[in-house]
Amino acid sequence: MKKNLKVLTELTVLGALLMTAVSPSAYAADSGDVTLRAAVEGLNGTLDWSAATQQITVDIGGEKVQLKLGSTDVSLKGQAVKLDKAPYLANGQTFVSTATVKQIQDAMKNSDQLLFTFSTVGDCRIDDTVQDASAQDQKWLVNSKVLTRMMDEMGSQKSKMLFFNGDMIMGYTPNSDVSILNREYAFWRGMVGTAFEHGTYVFPVPGNHEVQDNYKDAKGTTVKAATEANEKTWRDNMGDIIVDEKRFSQILGDQVAGWDPNNYPQIGMDHITTSQKQLSYSFDYRGSHFAILNTDPTGYDTHAPIEWLTKDLEAAKARGMKHSFVFGHKLAYTYYFDETAKVSGLDADMEHANAFWKIIQDNNATYFSGHEHITNISQPNNGKAYQVVVGSGGSPFEAKKPTSNPIDRNYAWVTVKVYESGKVHMDAYGFDANYGPTQNFMSWDLEKGF
Repeated sequence: MKKNLKVLTELTVLGALLMTAVSPSAYAADSGDVTLRAAVEGLNGTLDWSAATQQITVDIGGEKVQLKLGSTDVSLKGQAVKLDKAPYLANGQTFVSTATVKQIQDAMKNSDQLLFTFSTVGDCRIDDTVQDASAQDQKWLVNSKVLTRMMDEMGSQKSKMLFFNGDMIMGYTPNSDVSILNREYAFWRGMVGTAFEHGTYVFPVPGNHEVQDNYKDAKGTTVKAATEANEKTWRDNMGDIIVDEKRFSQILGDQVAGWDPNNYPQIGMDHITTSQKQLSYSFDYRGSHFAILNTDPTGYDTHAPIEWLTKDLEAAKARGMKHSFVFGHKLAYTYYFDETAKVSGLDADMEHANAFWKIIQDNNATYFSGHEHITNISQPNNGKAYQVVVGSGGSPFEAKKPTSNPIDRNYAWVTVKVYESGKVHMDAYGFDANYGPTQNFMSWDLEKGF
């Protein structure tokens, strides 16, 4: 697994420029200059940073601009040019002149077209052990402070879709208690309802806290098991957005494609014993395929529907889809952040996890998950396919104490940009437990790696 991730600590997300205008919030005090990150995100580009050389690489649709702090010399699409003013650091942010932004914009007019942007995160539920939660969050058991901030920042990044990878509510009742589940769902739906109205379609992914009961049996042993009643309650509370075709087209600009409401794992397939309608589902959008999985079906917890997924991804490939993005709650392979970490993924059944991952690799898919309350990006089994764990949406950190990886105890999400050429760029953003400035922790392209 590759861990040589680029940590960008100097550059803070401030929101994008709208078209060619500069947001007032991006201005440095009394200077008229703008933050480079805000300018580049306004051009649908990305940044990479080398602390060793003080060099910044701007990528807009595959075209590169290389700048260096303190220098007016720049490489613009392979040509050496001079800037009117050197980039510089102020208050932990990189600033450039508006003339520099104009130079970059003019040079990139014919760059690769951005098709769409989406974001993904999971696990915003909390429990009564969280001591610093507000009275509101203690009542509703959602980290609304983290979730609200993340959705605001995803909006500023122009994400048109948010895939929420499960454990949005505490759930875990001992007897599939609808009265508790319905009120928790209602609060979460109210939280994300504003995202729809601001132009982001939210796709929910079922997690163990939504579909499992949690109780002690007659011997005092804790039992966590999915139930048909909880699956029905999921449909009752989430079914209207899985998938609302009219709302989809209003928000995303195109009709939903590749969508069949009856395409889900059938009883008798993949050890399925109950209806999986709106628990596992899939669709296409602008040349990419999206598949959502229930990784805790009743009677077969901690398993993915691999037979269904195989057929679904093969059908997407036959339709000419360039990319397949797969979302499930439980990760395929556990991230062992320190000696306290315990197996928590599909690798509780290693044979199943390996079979699942072979499907991901064979179809050049990317798998996004939550469950572990942590962020980790890896390429399991020395392959090219990525496992992107983003279970860091507000739930108590998985790592109870600092580890060797400074981002293990940060709230984080991933934003993905898909381009007309087929290029896919990903950024992991986040902030610490003290709600400090947002950082771009990692940046990578699917084709090139870290």
